[in-house]
Amino acid sequence: MSRLATRRNLISGAVALVAVAAIIAMSVFLFRPSDAAMGDPVEASVPVALSAANVPAETKLGVVVTLGSSSGAAWKDAAQGAAVAAHRFSLSGTAIALSTADDRGTTEGARKAVEKLVSEGVSGIIVATDGEQVDGALEAAASAGVPVLLPYYADKVDGDGAAWRTAPTEAQVSKSLTSALAGAKRTLLIDAGGGAPASVDVAAKISFEPGADAEQLAADVARRTGVVEPAKADGTPGRAPVANPADAVLLSGNPTQQATVVHALQSANVTVPVVLTPGATSPAFASRLAQAGGTASGRLSTVGPDAGDAAALRPDASGRAMSGFLAGLRVLAQDKEAKNLTGDVPFSEVANAADSRSHDAVVALVRAVSTAGSGDPAKVAKALGTLKLGPADGIAGPGLDFTRPDSMDGEPAVLHFSAQDLGLRPLVSGSGGPASWFSSPAAD
Repeated sequence: MSRLATRRNLISGAVALVAVAAIIAMSVFLFRPSDAAMGDPVEASVPVALSAANVPAETKLGVVVTLGSSSGAAWKDAAQGAAVAAHRFSLSGTAIALSTADDRGTTEGARKAVEKLVSEGVSGIIVATDGEQVDGALEAAASAGVPVLLPYYADKVDGDGAAWRTAPTEAQVSKSLTSALAGAKRTLLIDAGGGAPASVDVAAKISFEPGADAEQLAADVARRTGVVEPAKADGTPGRAPVANPADAVLLSGNPTQQATVVHALQSANVTVPVVLTPGATSPAFASRLAQAGGTASGRLSTVGPDAGDAAALRPDASGRAMSGFLAGLRVLAQDKEAKNLTGDVPFSEVANAADSRSHDAVVALVRAVSTAGSGDPAKVAKALGTLKLGPADGIAGPGLDFTRPDSMDGEPAVLHFSAQDLGLRPLVSGSGGPASWFSSPAAD
């Protein structure tokens, strides 16, 4: 080889090394973890497995769900995120068993569900439902001294110091609903069974009972919001415009009722913004709306934790933590042997509905068991009350501060509904689609 060729090869090699170094440096910059809101920054990679030290081999956690169509059933598929967390810990050799009980939508059923789980030796319980029956679960858990986490329940918590709500409070929800309605001067409330949110100003109210005529309701709302109906072909006069029409709609009710009303409003060409109460973030809302023939629309908004899939797109620690949850979900969905919490269908069939809130509840309880070094419920409760958890601990949603009973860090976000497919969940058929709610920056 000539001296010139050798020199050329050396120069080429040096250039290649510089290019590789530049790529590595850029990767480190792009994926460098920013300061987490709580805890240490997570690693640049997004591991699927979660690890925890000092967790007894026989650790078991309980999950209370509402099956059928009773109050609280809207969350039964969202609760499948608990299975994702347990599987992620199992990948590192930390076996976490989950036992599930149905509260049947009644106070007595909730009490019996907790008693069943306590008899099985659980270290803590996730009550993955809402409604009046939750009181029965809290009473039974308090009597047994077992810590309880409430990822979907907004009402007052009374668990004798051993119950923590990781969902927003009613006061937080009302404040955020007011923010979502900012700019509206004449809000029309449609009470579809959820009552009037406290401290939210409305100009008028319509009640909608289960089984009532949704089309008739929608026609009334269309008139009240200024939708003009032209004269019909037979000469029948159309709908005359109203003075001072409502410029926004606030819809309160359970998720399926909300979906029924939204579909009717869309069919009646109601175009003012429609703000929904937080039950709309449940998979049941998206599923029922799609079944009814309704569409996702940017005119639909609600409030809740910024715990949706879109958080995975953020280039920070919380984004990587959400990515870890979704990666774990995809791994579990690919396991043909994996079942849902009740063991009656493959996990893949509910993978599109499993959410991060139930996942984070399991992560928190496992961290408490690890801190206590014991599965004894009293020791777990004491340890949990000292913890502040964030992305570095595997929390995919907002940070959680368990030194207080209302543990969610920050305020609920204003969320917007979208049909956009982020491609972050497996392409499988299931009982409900992912709740496509985006916080305001992601929706713009």
